[in-house]
Amino acid sequence: MIGELVMFHPFAVPAFLTVFGIILALWGSRIVPFALVLFALILGVVQGGSVLVNVTDNPDVLRFGPYVLAVLLAVAVSFIYRIAFFLAGLFIGYFLCSSFFPELSSVLVWVLALVAGALVYVSRNFVFSVLTSVTGAGLAATGIVNLIAWINVTCSVAIYWVIVAVIAISGVIYQTKRNKGRK
Repeated sequence: MIGELVMFHPFAVPAFLTVFGIILALWGSRIVPFALVLFALILGVVQGGSVLVNVTDNPDVLRFGPYVLAVLLAVAVSFIYRIAFFLAGLFIGYFLCSSFFPELSSVLVWVLALVAGALVYVSRNFVFSVLTSVTGAGLAATGIVNLIAWINVTCSVAIYWVIVAVIAISGVIYQTKRNKGRK
């Protein structure tokens, strides 16, 4: 898919991927939750009237309802974002415990799954920093390699992975230092 995007414009798309990837790698754990809430607010305001017009024709509800829906949607998205980390840890913990230790009682498997969910939730900032750093590094490396190709210089796959590693490790270090003490 990125190959088709690069063919759309061989300079602008890789430049955008590079910039966006570096921003995501360095500030992703701060940007993504904010962007989710912002998009929820925008969606609530823009589509709230369309939803409410199917429920009521009261002009006051149609005037102020989308803003109320926007706030409710933003709160729901923020809650879902947080609970998703716990649920991911819970499911991973359950399947790992039941797969590697099939002789354990189901109660103990669920207790260990709850502990795994709690651990992932507590360490969600670090987990999210790693995920956004690796994702951003992949985007940035794709953009950098395509920019290098744009000037007719070839890069090996090893160079791509070195770029990914350097940006990902830098992003994780930078984000974890910024997130110290943040819940």
